[in-house]
Amino acid sequence: MIGRSWIGRLLINLPQITRGALRSGFPFSRRARPLVIPGARQKQSVLKPLLFVTSFSLFSSKAKQQEDPVVSKMAEETVKTLNETIEHADQLFDENNFQEAYDLLQKYPQKDTYEIKWRLARVTYSLSKATASPRKEELVREAFGYAEEALALNDADFASHKWYSILLDAKSGLDGIKERVTQLETVKKHMQRAVELNPNDPTSWYILGQFYYGLADLPWYQRKIVSTIFATPPTGTYEQALECFEKAENTKPNFYSMNYLMLGKTYQALKQADKAKEFITLAANVAVLNEDDKQCKEEATKLLKKL
Repeated sequence: MIGRSWIGRLLINLPQITRGALRSGFPFSRRARPLVIPGARQKQSVLKPLLFVTSFSLFSSKAKQQEDPVVSKMAEETVKTLNETIEHADQLFDENNFQEAYDLLQKYPQKDTYEIKWRLARVTYSLSKATASPRKEELVREAFGYAEEALALNDADFASHKWYSILLDAKSGLDGIKERVTQLETVKKHMQRAVELNPNDPTSWYILGQFYYGLADLPWYQRKIVSTIFATPPTGTYEQALECFEKAENTKPNFYSMNYLMLGKTYQALKQADKAKEFITLAANVAVLNEDDKQCKEEATKLLKKL
């Protein structure tokens, strides 16, 4: 959790990430919200599974290839079913019905489809947030497996890089401090790749901002730990974090409660008290629809008392 330990600051740990980034998955909901924290709804294109159907003559390699109308119809129905499944799953996710979304995706007969895999990574991670140990850890590892498979299926889409970075960080955190720190550069690489592939996705900017903020917020003795693992330790500044959080908010205003909180905390770190209070007040007054909103509201309320 941000602000509670250096581990939480280093990662995207994103218990803050639940809603809204469809393609982005990040974890955010697209559902419209009252005043603040509406989920981010992003229109997405569906990567259709390819079905190669070739009919060869048994007697001649030069025989004309013919399309089987039955198979063609089956392919069309498969695509239609995929579209309907992901649309329904996205709706359930946006409404914070994570278990129902998970069950629906698991029932899809072709789970090796990219569009199914990254959504399974997203919703499984979301389920882990409100789950107690040891099941929580099991779900994080399961989600990482889906993210790893999604990246292998399609490394040209920002959603695969986003969810891989989020879940690599979460999973490595279960394997100890050394493993988490060791994976920092890989996590950063996939965050940056997600932003490159889709600079209009607010949640990708948010998680990159989290990364920079976590590094900037490390006390000297924790930096020393990082330095023992890296010859050239990864770096981050509050200015870099602020730029990312602002880009996220400008891209999709009110898309995620935790972005308000992080804007406030970053302005506070930069000694801009008025701006800090403005955003922390917004964070303290969000409508609570899920675990992320609850965490945001609680932390912001505590911070306001100290301003």
